[in-house]
Amino acid sequence: MKYNYQYKITFKLNEPFDINFVNEICNQHPNSKILVEVQNTKGITSSMIRQLSPNTAVRIAGGYSDDRCKNGIFSGNDYENAVIYTRNETIKILEMMERIEAGIDKNWSDIQVLIYVYDRLKRDIMYDSKFKQKYSSEIRSLRGLLTKQTVCAGYAIIFKEFMDRNNIECEYAEGYISANRTGGHAWNIVVIDGKKYPIDLTWDNTKFRSGYSKTFDWLAQDVKNFSQSHYPSPMEKTQNYEQVLSQIDPKIVEQVFLKSGMARTNEYTSTTYYGTRADGSKYIVAQIGNNTINNKDYYRYYYVEITKDGKRELPLILYSDTNLTHLVDAKKFGKPIPPNYEETVDNVLFSKQNIADSIAKRTYYIGGVRKNTPRNKFELVTSYQEIEKAEDKRELFAYPTKRFTRSDGSVFIAQQMFDKPRNANGIAVMRYDIFEMVNENGNEVLKSNTIFTERNFFKDTRQSMVDEYLSRARLDRKASEAGGYIGYYDANGTKVYNPDLVKYFSTSKKIDLASISKKDSKTNKSTMQIPSFSELKALAAKYEIYIDSNDPYDTDESKVKIRDIQTGNIPTDRATIAKALFANIWLSAAGIVYYDGESRPGESYAFNEPAGELYNIICNQLLSACRSKGVIDTIDLFRNIDNSNSYKYNKEIIVNLFRTPYQTQIINRLFLESLGIKQSPEMPETLYSMSYAGSLAFDSGTIGPKSR
Repeated sequence: MKYNYQYKITFKLNEPFDINFVNEICNQHPNSKILVEVQNTKGITSSMIRQLSPNTAVRIAGGYSDDRCKNGIFSGNDYENAVIYTRNETIKILEMMERIEAGIDKNWSDIQVLIYVYDRLKRDIMYDSKFKQKYSSEIRSLRGLLTKQTVCAGYAIIFKEFMDRNNIECEYAEGYISANRTGGHAWNIVVIDGKKYPIDLTWDNTKFRSGYSKTFDWLAQDVKNFSQSHYPSPMEKTQNYEQVLSQIDPKIVEQVFLKSGMARTNEYTSTTYYGTRADGSKYIVAQIGNNTINNKDYYRYYYVEITKDGKRELPLILYSDTNLTHLVDAKKFGKPIPPNYEETVDNVLFSKQNIADSIAKRTYYIGGVRKNTPRNKFELVTSYQEIEKAEDKRELFAYPTKRFTRSDGSVFIAQQMFDKPRNANGIAVMRYDIFEMVNENGNEVLKSNTIFTERNFFKDTRQSMVDEYLSRARLDRKASEAGGYIGYYDANGTKVYNPDLVKYFSTSKKIDLASISKKDSKTNKSTMQIPSFSELKALAAKYEIYIDSNDPYDTDESKVKIRDIQTGNIPTDRATIAKALFANIWLSAAGIVYYDGESRPGESYAFNEPAGELYNIICNQLLSACRSKGVIDTIDLFRNIDNSNSYKYNKEIIVNLFRTPYQTQIINRLFLESLGIKQSPEMPETLYSMSYAGSLAFDSGTIGPKSR
């Protein structure tokens, strides 16, 4: 449907928006409909649009140029008129953009702004599976910012608008997902420092909706994969993707994301579920994260019971095998739900009895909705007694947790995320995750803050500590001022604030690709990656360890060398040396059975299929520990490993890996460097022997949360 207007005012690309000129035209024609056409909203604020007459409409062209509207692959959907907005719609759209942009630090580089916007849109706007029933004006426009639902063209238009507003060159691209020109799709190409990078928000939102909260799979990654699933139409500016596009190491994306503090505050509107049980009782649960342990996904939940009079009980943090995001997504977009699935979630998994049973077992692990049946057989539990809560799983989530109530009645729950204080600028600090239901713009929103402090505030019983030190306003303020560092409340009630830690946790630092690449080229960090199992086998076959000393037991680091078995050459590349050392340590640790004719003793046993399964489990656990604790956790690894992969020497191999301090340090350093984490003063435990490892595991073992 065309928009009828009497007068049209057009501002060309890069022409400043003159609000006074527009108002003058409006005043001259007070009873006429006026269309104001801008190429993008750069430099335009919601307060400017508020000055316009209610009879004014605004066309924000964005990626929908005149040529595209006539000739694009979606041209039949009337794109030209899809991006015409009423005055009030324009105000609301700009207010939403301004709200998101409030989280952008003025010192950030283009890559920081890009990653921040990408992550916010990926989380805030869901792909609308009912798109066939809707007009382009709703799902292929900036209105997705208001409805929180869109399709690929809407994602690409919205993303481009943010990039245009923040002076980052960005193309809206149309094309196909197959070489035979089928499957119409839209995405973006951004330009940073002269290089073009591919962006597909749509497909990363699909991953996010599947329960993976930390995904950047389609942000400037794997050009070959992108080019084989994104074929631009002939009208697009950028062609020949494999030759033209560049990619960014996923570790660099993660590094920029974390160092910029983007993960330190979050909202969970799109993963919140309002449940009603058969007896009429109600509860709220929000999925607030996921983690992979032993190749299995677990999910973290914020849970609140609602009383009959509508009041909220004190919240809990729960853990489950069940990915509730699938149910939230299905209910929101009318997708099919497996028979009895929602009823099982409401009446069994999140039943009061199941939660009470978990707490009685001294754990907040509540299990899952599926019975322990073969993977291809989908069978649901029918009562909480059927939910398996093996002891090894109950022990995985032993984070000290405490709930707090302020004098104004507001409630939050906090989890201590470090077992021990961690080093930051030479100072020991603790990390806590805080979750609280807040009211924002009339809507109930679950919000999280990651904070850092020198003191354990769980032991502080002062009400002023809760009301002032941990007030909602202060938590939000410190997120932007100091990256979540909040100092501490001393015995005299004084807030102590260390400027060195403010600087350390600051999220205002500019991080650009050039500086990261330069730094990595000096340290070889960009090539320091955990080898795959096949690469590990090849390294063990090619290189051997030798001691540059008369003493074969001398493990002084400067005397331990790697050399090519065939040529005798000594590699000088740090990454090759580190990975070859690890491969030889693995060979000696896992090759505990020898066979005749092996080129290297134990290689058949060290590199068979069960060994490969064990290797992947070990790597995943060590990487997870490094991310959460800043050091590999050999004790947890030994304690939690089982024999599920039919490899009977699991624990013995783990002890062999960490039998000496030298080997333990080599492995710790490799895993930290692969994540770009600076090695902390805390040293991982050496296991020495089976009996010694067993005693460590017993002494430090826990049966559930360490505190309530």
